[in-house]
Amino acid sequence: MFFTKKKSDVNYDDFDFQPKELQKGQKTLQEMSIIQGQYQEYIVTKTGYLVTILSGTGVNLDLLNEYEQTDIFEEYNAFLMANVAEARGEVFQFLDMTIPVDFKPYILSWKKRYIEVKEEEPENELVRQLVASYIDHYEQEDAKHEMTTQGHFVVLKEKIKDKNYKSLQLAEKNLDEKAKNAKKSLETQFQHYDLLLRKMNAAECKRVLYLFMNFNQS
Repeated sequence: MFFTKKKSDVNYDDFDFQPKELQKGQKTLQEMSIIQGQYQEYIVTKTGYLVTILSGTGVNLDLLNEYEQTDIFEEYNAFLMANVAEARGEVFQFLDMTIPVDFKPYILSWKKRYIEVKEEEPENELVRQLVASYIDHYEQEDAKHEMTTQGHFVVLKEKIKDKNYKSLQLAEKNLDEKAKNAKKSLETQFQHYDLLLRKMNAAECKRVLYLFMNFNQS
């Protein structure tokens, strides 16, 4: 991490990284990436921002009638007017993207089940084989990435004023508050549609960013 605890006056202009066009065969994606590293559960960019992502359940418009669709767009417009007004300087990025279904939680749960059967019912070979077949099935599906779902995300960022530890802590505090407010505001605005959001951890944020570059994860 490039941050230190030293008290020094560093201008924000010192975050002078500028993404450039990738020169094939000459530079790696890592060299071109704007990601500097990770701090707590946030992403730090080379351009001087702390970034987090909210994951939402989304609303299926196909199940709504014309009146309900009009109503939800009005609710969304009210949210934008109240929270993303240009005068307030807030920047929200809304992403709707197709992502592979993550089978790892299912695989983990079935592996735990396999261990339980092996320890508690060692003579029950039939159940062990059945559980093992589920594990194999989900691992194959996870490797192929053929089953997809629609992901809905809100990307939030906060400026890191200077390259020092105190500025990093302040940006973390501000971004944490911004994420809480955005989550509360969206869930309140769309409470009639059971919209739920959660703040993703750093590993989940990096996975979303990675899917932009390599959907098949090959």
